[in-house]
Amino acid sequence: MKKMKKEKRDKWFKEEFQKISKEIQGRSSISYKDFLRIRNFKIQNNSTENKENIRKITSLAFNLAQKNKIKESVEQLKKLDGVRIPIASAILAMRFPKRYVIIDRNVLLGLKKRDLCKNRWLKDYTSNSAVYGEYVKLMRKRKPKGMKLRDYERSLFEEGRLKKRKQKK
Repeated sequence: MKKMKKEKRDKWFKEEFQKISKEIQGRSSISYKDFLRIRNFKIQNNSTENKENIRKITSLAFNLAQKNKIKESVEQLKKLDGVRIPIASAILAMRFPKRYVIIDRNVLLGLKKRDLCKNRWLKDYTSNSAVYGEYVKLMRKRKPKGMKLRDYERSLFEEGRLKKRKQKK
């Protein structure tokens, strides 16, 4: 059975590589979509997770997230190969968009602009699940009434991007 799965996966990688390669042959540059396909192909190629483990871990994490056990749900997701807090936060935000947000350096910079970001958050947000828990609680509390949590996060993301650009100049 495992040999069959490996053969199927190997066939997919070979065919996907050929498809992407054929589509970009002769181009002087690639599109954003092509860039994402290539990046995802490479990431997929490096993942050692199997479907059963993904289902098991995400199910546990989602059960914890529904109980508002933020840190614990993130810790579960971090057990998946290649998942750190930013990806775990994206998984939670996509599954529970009304209760969870994506953590990102740009959002933290947007919060910092408003004096709401703790300095250690910028240093530890990719590795400390407690930071994500504090961040989610702050975002829920500070979200303007009538605004979706995701929209609030995106507005802070844009503020952070602008702040970062200004710092580079």
